Amino acid sequence: MASISSAGIGSGLDVASIVSQLVAAERSGPDQRISVATTRAKTTISAIGNFRSLVASLQTAAKGLLPGTAGTPSALAKLSATSSNLEGFTATAGNKAVPGDYAIEVLSLATAGKRSSGIYANSAAVLGNGDVTLSAGGSSFTVTLADGANTLADLRDKINQASNNTGVGATIVNDEAGGGVRLVLSARKTGTTNTVSLSSTLLTTTETQAATDAVIKVDGYTTTSATNAVTTAVDGLTLNLLKAEPGKTSTLSVGVDTKASEQAVATFVNAYNNVIKFINTQTKYDAATDTAGLLLGDAAVRTATQAIRGVLGAANTEAGTYQTLSALGITTSADGTLQSDPAKFQKALSTDFASVQRLFAGDNGLATKLDAVSKQLLGDDGAIKARTDGLNARVKDLGKQQQAVDTRIAAYEARTRAQFTALDTLMSKLGTTSTYLSQQLANLG
Repeated sequence: MASISSAGIGSGLDVASIVSQLVAAERSGPDQRISVATTRAKTTISAIGNFRSLVASLQTAAKGLLPGTAGTPSALAKLSATSSNLEGFTATAGNKAVPGDYAIEVLSLATAGKRSSGIYANSAAVLGNGDVTLSAGGSSFTVTLADGANTLADLRDKINQASNNTGVGATIVNDEAGGGVRLVLSARKTGTTNTVSLSSTLLTTTETQAATDAVIKVDGYTTTSATNAVTTAVDGLTLNLLKAEPGKTSTLSVGVDTKASEQAVATFVNAYNNVIKFINTQTKYDAATDTAGLLLGDAAVRTATQAIRGVLGAANTEAGTYQTLSALGITTSADGTLQSDPAKFQKALSTDFASVQRLFAGDNGLATKLDAVSKQLLGDDGAIKARTDGLNARVKDLGKQQQAVDTRIAAYEARTRAQFTALDTLMSKLGTTSTYLSQQLANLG
């Protein structure tokens, strides 16, 4: 008897379809359970990641209200410097500046020294062979002219390309009145300490512009500077000199940069509100649809929320006049977000700026404490990291469960197919026997 080559041919049963449906039914429950759990875990990981990002942004905003690690002022403590004579000078204020008005008189500007050679027919004029030594700012260097590279242009190029040239620029200038060209040497920096000199038997130069220092008076006291960016006149102030006007006194006003302070606090409030809005959305329960937010009841989020709200809700008794955010016009709305009253905040800045600073940036300041809390929450041993690690472990375990299901289902499919193949074979044999017996009985009749 020929063997059956395809399951179902001998018996008429659709073995492939039967096995497929049985396997699908066996797989459906475990697959769905693992798929739902995996999707939820991954979605939660994404949500926790977004929450972590928002907390990190809040920490950055809080740090903006604190002094920098290098002693730079916080955005809340920035000072502005305003010149009454913008054509004469501008100014910037650093962290050591002190608010007040200063009388400024610009007597002279700093200039760079220049020297010029004698007249030459053109830049290809041969100077001869030898050394040319130049100096500026206390440093000197030497270039050498030799056969094949000893023209005026060669000297210019050698000066500009010298690796140890720290202070001299060379150029060739056309002098129509003189009937030729000249080599002009310019100091790269202003001030008398950067005067240019040249020593050589090949050519001589004369000074065409003396190097000078800037000279200014601040409240009647004289200060000199090698540059027009004067940093030595008043601690914390940089005066950028633009025009010398001897005999003319202008006013430089230094005060709190209220715009920078307002922007820094607005950034902080916005970052906090982003955290609260996210929490409100992800932890709410909609009774109408019986739908719970993805992070409802999440311990890590609850811990972080309580810690952050606890900081901002507390008073800083060391701040002085203003000890709470509400005293600055920053109040909590019904949904937990903050609302700011700009007019009230500006009044606080003008009334007691030091107290506002202490409220945020003092040892017990809101920004100081919030930075510390955020650092703890975001750290390797913090609640957010622990929650994320737990979820990642859950996803990994679900992956192993899926592999186990796949292995079990593969064995089940092989066993079921073997059983139906055996049944198919048996039914085929019985059918053949039945046909044979029927034929024999018919022959007897």
